[in-house]
Amino acid sequence: MTCGRLEAQLTLSSAVDLTLTITAIGGPYTVTIAAASYFPTTLLSTIQTQLDAASGADGAFTVSMSKTDGTGTGLVTIAHKTQTFTLDIPIPLRQFLGFAGNLTPAALTFTGTTCLRGVWLPDCPFDSTYGNELGHTELDRSTTITPTGAMTGLVYQSRRRHPEFRWAHVTRARAREAAETTTGQSFEAWFLDTHGGRYTTYYVACPQVKVYSDSTNDTAIGSFYLNAPSVDTSMEKIAAPWHGLWSVAIGGYKVPT
Repeated sequence: MTCGRLEAQLTLSSAVDLTLTITAIGGPYTVTIAAASYFPTTLLSTIQTQLDAASGADGAFTVSMSKTDGTGTGLVTIAHKTQTFTLDIPIPLRQFLGFAGNLTPAALTFTGTTCLRGVWLPDCPFDSTYGNELGHTELDRSTTITPTGAMTGLVYQSRRRHPEFRWAHVTRARAREAAETTTGQSFEAWFLDTHGGRYTTYYVACPQVKVYSDSTNDTAIGSFYLNAPSVDTSMEKIAAPWHGLWSVAIGGYKVPT
């Protein structure tokens, strides 16, 4: 079984300019990331496209995240196939991508030191009440029953709800923030960053969340607004008194289309 991933939608309220210099070609080139809403891996592909466009559309840049199912680190790598380069990335986008500073001195490849914010990569099999379905339908329906037993009803609207996506045996490092071996890798950190008001530069209190059943497959089950968890990061411990494995679960409503 696969482990999957979660991605929360972020919003750049204004355009962000990066400064690129390619050693053998020159520069500096201005790389503009437009103000818009992105899911984290979509943001990475946008950065890659704009890096290529700024340097003559040579198609030699790659901007990727380690997301091997079950073992991905969540670290971002920015690389050029043949030329060394430097890249100045403004804070807080630099911190969001997981880099401790600007990408310098010139090199072919740079890899971040902390996880890409807004992405959670679990390390145990994914389970779901309805598998890869979007959930069940809830009706905004009212009925009236007369004294004789006749019934009339009105249906105003409907919505799709998925009661639970669950990861039953998540290792402590990927569940609890206090146990992280790489900053930002835990579900607790992901939830606090994206839903807990800790990363308000990019995240509203109720962002859209894409749920993937396979981390390496970019086709999501769907996008949801979470109502579980709602106000805390409590989790079930799998085997008392051992603290090594934890159960993580989310649930919510399908984003209307």
